[in-house]
Amino acid sequence: MLKENINGIPMKKPTYFIIYFFLIFISLSCSLLGVHFKPHNPANPGKFPKFNEETILLGELTKYKSCFDVYYYDLFVDIDPSNKFLNGSVEIYAIAKENFDTLQIDLHQNFEITQLYDLETNKPLGFSRKHRAVFIAFANNKDKKFSLKIHYSGKPIIAKKPPWKGGFVWKKDTEKNPWIGVACESIGASVWWPLKDHTSDEPDSMRLHYSVPKELIAVGNGQLESSNINPIDSNKLIYNWFISYPINTYNVTVYVGKYKLLKDEYIGINGETLALNHYVLKNYYEKAKKHFKQLHPQLKLYELRFGEYPWYNDGFKLVESPYAGMEHQTAIAYGNKYKNDLTDSIDYIILHETAHEWWGNSVTSKDLSDVWLQEGFATYAEALYMESVNFDAYLNHLYFLRIFIKNKYPLIGVKDRRYFHFRKSSDVYTKGAWVLHTLRIQLNDDKLFFDIIKTFATKYKEKIITSKEFIELVNEKTKQDYNWFFNQYLYKNKIPTLEYYTTFDGVLYYRWDNTSDDFNQLKIKLKSNNQAITITPSTKIQKINLPKNQYGGWNYQIITDVLYAYKKNKSLISN
Repeated sequence: MLKENINGIPMKKPTYFIIYFFLIFISLSCSLLGVHFKPHNPANPGKFPKFNEETILLGELTKYKSCFDVYYYDLFVDIDPSNKFLNGSVEIYAIAKENFDTLQIDLHQNFEITQLYDLETNKPLGFSRKHRAVFIAFANNKDKKFSLKIHYSGKPIIAKKPPWKGGFVWKKDTEKNPWIGVACESIGASVWWPLKDHTSDEPDSMRLHYSVPKELIAVGNGQLESSNINPIDSNKLIYNWFISYPINTYNVTVYVGKYKLLKDEYIGINGETLALNHYVLKNYYEKAKKHFKQLHPQLKLYELRFGEYPWYNDGFKLVESPYAGMEHQTAIAYGNKYKNDLTDSIDYIILHETAHEWWGNSVTSKDLSDVWLQEGFATYAEALYMESVNFDAYLNHLYFLRIFIKNKYPLIGVKDRRYFHFRKSSDVYTKGAWVLHTLRIQLNDDKLFFDIIKTFATKYKEKIITSKEFIELVNEKTKQDYNWFFNQYLYKNKIPTLEYYTTFDGVLYYRWDNTSDDFNQLKIKLKSNNQAITITPSTKIQKINLPKNQYGGWNYQIITDVLYAYKKNKSLISN
């Protein structure tokens, strides 16, 4: 377990922690980097930005978006690397959920819409644009299936810091060949193709057709069905991909490069064969062949903990990308340069992004305000893989993550605004993982805890969910009400603070600060004179007599194996 003495000096550290500690302190101060070796709460909470009209139109599930459900997209994109230009079309197949006369799809204003028409009648449809929103006059009655087609062209925005600040990435490989990708989780897929751009709506399946110069390969999600010469330009090939499962639209992707196919197979826990068709730059084929073998034990551990890999029919692939990484469903972006940077045998990008096939791709948050369900669970999955090495590795990994928790914003963010800031929202990774760890320690029953996690993954496989579903599952499985726990850790920015003071004769006074009155069940561990002590603080002052040693003295350690801060408060003894 993680132990700290009263002045907060860590008693256990991972080996890589020492290296990072040294590098951090010779470069910048801890406070500037948001690094805190002792759990803490900030003096002031963070402030959310003022959301502009474009963000509101994109994030809100208005009547113009909620009135229909898309079940299939057929996307064609011609990619011109020389001019960084896209020319495409998309067929949208949907069903009306209620009567409507106008619907909204989204497309970035960089693109011109050249045609928009009803696929059934081929009649043009009237539309108006406001920022990314495209309002289409297209009356339909409830339960009616309908389809439309949009032709568009333009230059997509260029990603400033992919994958976090998204858009298209236009680079060259070491041999000066075009090397292209896209990442758009936070910014939305409408930065490069027209769609109903909201995380609450996933198509049941999808086809992708990418036209690229014939010396290059275009990789998409799912299965490669075929490739053919572009009938309009014989110098180009069209790669046709099929996604046979539901997919959240920011995960729809394309990679373009001078790739070589690296074939492999993984035998799943139930004996099923999973095709691993990786695409790597030719110069790195041999290196990738060896490096990607680490994927096998990672997939196995995740299957054991979370259930079968969700997309057996569509396979799995790592695709060498011109940016660090991204969890594109069945086509993980890999740009970590074949480095084992977590341990000497674990590549962080492979470990983390593969976990997203369960958390984010299969189980998907309805709104990015609940993105901790994706990032927190995927980050915790890293720790679980470390636990397969040994339990100390699990704890050390979590301890390292904890020093980056900021507690400036609640884990559940702003709803209906498509808001996910890679710096301001970083607690969804680290604190999200610690919430799960804290729940595990509080339950003190690993069989129950892992049953909750696996049931959550399997019950909501290929589903859109919110935090409510997870909380309800915890309550159901434990047969207890854990709202006191989640109200604190998800909806408040501050973590509980244990106020304490010890008198000269060894009486320890304590209580919670920064909590509601019903936060009175979290167990806290102490160690005094080699004796384990468990206390259950509340907002009311409590006290215990510490065990004395043979000389009548006392000492104790606060064991921070769950997520809370602590501080001395002498006024406790006077109150």
